[in-house]
Amino acid sequence: MTPRRVTLRSGHRVLIRPIRPSDAHSLLAGFQRLSAESRHRRFLSPVSELSARWLHELTDVDQHTHVALVALEATGRDLLGAARFIRSGRDPRAAEVALTVIDSWHGRGLGGVLLETLVARAHAIGVERWTASVLAHNSAMRRLLRRLGDVRLVGRDAGVVELRVELVRPAA
Repeated sequence: MTPRRVTLRSGHRVLIRPIRPSDAHSLLAGFQRLSAESRHRRFLSPVSELSARWLHELTDVDQHTHVALVALEATGRDLLGAARFIRSGRDPRAAEVALTVIDSWHGRGLGGVLLETLVARAHAIGVERWTASVLAHNSAMRRLLRRLGDVRLVGRDAGVVELRVELVRPAA
């Protein structure tokens, strides 16, 4: 995927591109700017730090079985959000998806742009459906996923719902 500049519905311009190993420092800085609630929504548990190993796993990806994108402010400095999917080892047409947006950027359209860009990459490499583990009360993420395709509840456990999204191909 080629990096691209996007104007959000809020009018803000951002750069969307594949994550790189050199983004580890920016990812950590972004993580530190997340509220406890946003961290809980992303990791489904209270996470207070990212280890060096975890940072490596999140940034050193092959962009085929583990696809990850970042959104950066227009200058390309500050990381504003990240979206990723990891393909299933059992079914290469399926993947698990995750999204994080820095709190101060919530409500500007960034999450939707990241996920729509990720859907295009999924289609390009043959991924047809996503699963997502989401806190049951995370209505914003559930709304975003409904924009991408048919969403079905496939499991529920301790306040977390497991959703399956059949990704819709954009009209040609």
